[in-house]
Amino acid sequence: MDLYRSFRRVLAAMPRLPALHPVWLTLLVSAALVLFYNGQLWSLVFDVWPGRSFHDLAFIASIAVFLTVVFNLVLQMVAIPRVLKPVLALLFLTAAAISYFASSYGAMIDKTMIANVIETDAREIGDLLSLRLVAQVVLFGIVPALLLWRVPLALRSWRQEILVRGGIVLGSFVLVGLIAAMFFQDYASLLRNHREVRFMINPSAAIYATARYATAVPSAMAATYTQIAERVVRGPVPDTQTGKKTLVVVVVGETARADHFSLNGYQRQTNPELSKLDIVNFGEVRSCGTSTAESVPCMFSDLGRDDYSEARASMRENLLDIIVRAGIDVLWLENNSSCKGVCARIPSQTTWSLGDTAYCDGGDCRDDLLVRQLGAALATADNDLVVVMHQIGSHGPSYFKRFTDAFRVFTPTCDTNQLQTCTREEIVNSYDNSILYTDKILAETIGVLEGVSDRFDTAMIYVSDHGESLGENGIYLHGMPYMFAPDAQKHVPMVVWASAGYRRKTMLDMACLALEADAAVSHDNLFHSVLGMLDVRSDVYRQELDFFAPCHRPAAVARVVDDSGTAHP
Repeated sequence: MDLYRSFRRVLAAMPRLPALHPVWLTLLVSAALVLFYNGQLWSLVFDVWPGRSFHDLAFIASIAVFLTVVFNLVLQMVAIPRVLKPVLALLFLTAAAISYFASSYGAMIDKTMIANVIETDAREIGDLLSLRLVAQVVLFGIVPALLLWRVPLALRSWRQEILVRGGIVLGSFVLVGLIAAMFFQDYASLLRNHREVRFMINPSAAIYATARYATAVPSAMAATYTQIAERVVRGPVPDTQTGKKTLVVVVVGETARADHFSLNGYQRQTNPELSKLDIVNFGEVRSCGTSTAESVPCMFSDLGRDDYSEARASMRENLLDIIVRAGIDVLWLENNSSCKGVCARIPSQTTWSLGDTAYCDGGDCRDDLLVRQLGAALATADNDLVVVMHQIGSHGPSYFKRFTDAFRVFTPTCDTNQLQTCTREEIVNSYDNSILYTDKILAETIGVLEGVSDRFDTAMIYVSDHGESLGENGIYLHGMPYMFAPDAQKHVPMVVWASAGYRRKTMLDMACLALEADAAVSHDNLFHSVLGMLDVRSDVYRQELDFFAPCHRPAAVARVVDDSGTAHP
């Protein structure tokens, strides 16, 4: 109630503006949104349409007219008292926030980006907050919204309203038709060669993407859980001489790009620890998506990128479910926003639940805690085991939070989440330091695995969920629509390590694997390759997608595990 009274006092203190008919108000708002909240769109248009002839300038002007007319036409559906002003105020607030992220980071809005926003956590939101964002939302969102409330609506009789609104609708269609007739070839060329334009129109792109996301939710909720594997075949049997169990650790990296791994030829030494170890580095790996919300569920799904959808994957048996059916224990260790539903049916632990103050700062925990949790879990493990470690890795824009001062090797660094205030050199330096820290974490993970070699035959596979843009062509962070995303957001690092005992047990030839490491693979291969690492076979396993298959002979003895858990020789 106090907040409402304060709001009323603020409105009363503002000057009262002249009365406007709803049609004129929506037209003015539409023009303002098109001209002042679409800097990313206009920047692209002027860059890709360099001609300055009268026809070219008329075409560019027609884009503004076309969008204003279409916006105004759509807003007529809500141009009624008690509805119009709240809707317009919400549009201003939404458009102000989107224009900030579009201009600061080159963000484009699609369904996946909306999923990222909805599924993010407080830590990630905190990394993106800044005074510049607050200032832009206040100046371009809250102030215009307040001014709207001071504009009285001038309404006519219902007969006049029908005539006015009918004329607006008819005139809008006529004007759109004239623009299409005069500039059809220009629009066709622009949209054919630059399909990303439709993701830049603010705020309509966000509204459309939100509607797509919202309509997919009910169908996903109504879906029933589907068990995709009719049978599971597992082998080899445990080593009868040593009695050792098998342990595979899958490290899901965050925001690491392959071309900043020195293992892939990067000029800086960002992998000093891994380069000392007997690992196989895969240099041509592509991600399933450009965001965690898309890539993580996709890489653990059998669907592959071409057939993947969140709705299908969320209620479908994934890689970890099948591994559990094979009689192998699974544990998910989380140091990111969440497992995105992948660990819904298996045990999981989070780093921030430990209450650690040495490695956590306000809920932001470094990946060291994952290594500690792994060691604690292995201390009591007595069965074949798969552990997934979901890193915070190099998550931006706060790259400076992902490493300690001891790893501030590349300087000067960008020590703020406002990347636009840093030079590109500072941004890259901070990012490379975070990659250096990931190298340390992976080496320590391998050290933990070597430390349990008396009880386990061990292996590790590391692959990042997606890459990152570091200012190339004015684009930062990640999450762009896949078809338009630069390769830096899709080309990810992947590393495999295996102990001598694991190699003997599974007959894995690492020299052979090294020869295969230059082949082009993707997240689509992970599902089948991890099954191959564990020698788990089912009707959904595809050997051609298992990058271990050419170098990994299955053991001669296997057992079939039916759905009741009964083993059959």
